[in-house]
Amino acid sequence: MQVKGINNNVFSQTPSKVSKPNSSDSASKKDRIEISSQARNIAKSELGSQRLEEIKQKLNNKFYDTEEVLSKVADAILKELDKE
Repeated sequence: MQVKGINNNVFSQTPSKVSKPNSSDSASKKDRIEISSQARNIAKSELGSQRLEEIKQKLNNKFYDTEEVLSKVADAILKELDKE
């Protein structure tokens, strides 16, 4: 590709060759998630199910989009940043 710059100087760039990743490299780099046994127990309990339903209702009712909640979240983020 050629690009004309100031004073009509010509800049030339040759595209670099892109190689395909080895299949063995991509197979070894997968995302993982670890769930603690405590979190599994909570999820299985009735309390966990009730809490999940409560959160779903709040999401559907846009509770977390209110100015009060957004302000509290912003304050919490600022406090964490001040610690660093």
